[in-house]
Amino acid sequence: MKAALILAFVGVCFASSVSLDSLKRAELSINDKFQSDINDPYDLMGTARGVYVPGYGVVFTVEMNVITVPQLMVSPFSPPPTTADLLKLNERKVRKIAVLRDAMRSLMLNVSQSLPGLAPGENIMMEAFLFNWSWENVKGVPHRIVLAVNRQKLLDAVNRHAPAGEIQALFEDREL
Repeated sequence: MKAALILAFVGVCFASSVSLDSLKRAELSINDKFQSDINDPYDLMGTARGVYVPGYGVVFTVEMNVITVPQLMVSPFSPPPTTADLLKLNERKVRKIAVLRDAMRSLMLNVSQSLPGLAPGENIMMEAFLFNWSWENVKGVPHRIVLAVNRQKLLDAVNRHAPAGEIQALFEDREL
């Protein structure tokens, strides 16, 4: 029984219509987007990872700190950050989370238009795991952001030039 289930799973995986090469290109695009802002890049803790789940769609995950924390703030040779420093850091992170959501939606839109083999009725999901130092003020900063959208609904809205607010409403948005 166990062997039959494994063989069935392997068969479904190899029959998937989304190639590993296309997933790899999407992962590179995600990495480039998050690291491209020279003035305020995201601090990726690893590279984006994507997987195709037959019958559901694609899922991309990325782990990051939404801002690059100066190394001196976490050095044992410098004084600990002040309450004012921690408040400024928190405010900056909260502002950057809204920018992160927009970047995730933009990347998911690109994937919906460029990932060959993804069926129209399947979904695109992206999850950002947000790293925070133990000494940070994390008020208003989620641990994870999960966005999901149906590919066909997104493409239909884009093709009929729907307003940005309508397109944004298509995304299921959760914080954990």
